[in-house]
Amino acid sequence: MSTYILTVAWVLSNIFCIYIAKIRHVNPTLTWRLFAVILGPLAIPLVFFAKPEKPVETS
Repeated sequence: MSTYILTVAWVLSNIFCIYIAKIRHVNPTLTWRLFAVILGPLAIPLVFFAKPEKPVETS
């Protein structure tokens, strides 16, 4: 049972990490997502250190 709880926590932290990245306008590349999957809950603080993309100006 504890394995299921850890797996659910791992998956939810990855979803939360991707959600934060989209809010901060960080480009989630394949490498970035793999690091999020490998690091699990530890990836959430790393999203805050990622540099956001510059917004595209439309005229």
